Amino acid sequence: MKRLSLLILTAALGLQGCNSSNESKTITPTKPVVPTKPTISAVHEIKPSDVANYIAEFKSQQSRLKLVFDGVESKISHIENTKDSMILKYDQGLAIFGYDFDNDEPLRSLQLLEGDTSDLANFKITRTLMGVNIEINEDDDTMIYSGSVKDIATGNLYLVDLYINESLQGAGDSKLVINGNKATLSGTLGTSTYIQIQNMINTTSVDTLILSNVPGSKNDGINMHTGRLIRSAHLTTFMPKNGEAYSGGVDLFAAGSLRIYEMGGKIGVHSWCCTDDGKDAGQLSKNDKAHGAQLTYFREMLGDVKGPEFYFFTINAAPAKGMHLMTPQEMAKYTLTAP
Repeated sequence: MKRLSLLILTAALGLQGCNSSNESKTITPTKPVVPTKPTISAVHEIKPSDVANYIAEFKSQQSRLKLVFDGVESKISHIENTKDSMILKYDQGLAIFGYDFDNDEPLRSLQLLEGDTSDLANFKITRTLMGVNIEINEDDDTMIYSGSVKDIATGNLYLVDLYINESLQGAGDSKLVINGNKATLSGTLGTSTYIQIQNMINTTSVDTLILSNVPGSKNDGINMHTGRLIRSAHLTTFMPKNGEAYSGGVDLFAAGSLRIYEMGGKIGVHSWCCTDDGKDAGQLSKNDKAHGAQLTYFREMLGDVKGPEFYFFTINAAPAKGMHLMTPQEMAKYTLTAP
């Protein structure tokens, strides 16, 4: 998404101033790991007993997210953050609103960039509207950016209201396509993914989850509970030869009671970031309490020995801003796949 940020921010600032293999298919299944009794107390970012209430609150907050432009309401979804703004997608294009992340304060700025968002990497702006007299108000847990936006080509003014809350960033944009007893998962994982997987388990006979193109997760706390849903339902996770799973996507692959990998599929791992003092997980000592939730999860998925070994491998394989593509030998070593 770095390219997207560069394209959008360059346009906005200007306006303000005016190795996969094609070898034969190899499928490697693994047998499910039966977790042994934990040697230490379980740690969770979100306690299992709190998940139902967490999801209910998320749904309530999501229902209040919207952008109203010239009287027309659009759903919104998070794309990415820059240093001092957040980029959203809405029905007609992209919205950029100001936010000072360093000081955790909203900024009174709003821009609308209209265009086709079906291919964000090649997004082309067809109309630009700049915020005028933007005010910020709060309604319970929702922040409202209100004012007008000005069409820079015609000078016409339009009323605009943007409603945001904390559910925006953690939702993800995953898609789940069900075909018979198989479901294909793609997109960035988040709280919405938990809801999708839970609904699938409760209403279908799906037994295999295919990871198509999963770049990571926006909410690791709930993503680990999504993995627990997969394990509890005894689903098979399948990485096809043209599939990709990175970061939190690998967490879900590891959750399969049976894990099938086709040679050529990409499994990428790295460190998470950041602690309160800005450190990557790989910079922490092995005894740091910050590892607790991830260690608990991987013990459940890969066992008391291989689980921690795999976790510490991932956070030392690449920094948070990098990515390490695992070799088949590494996958087998940590029992993601069979030797």
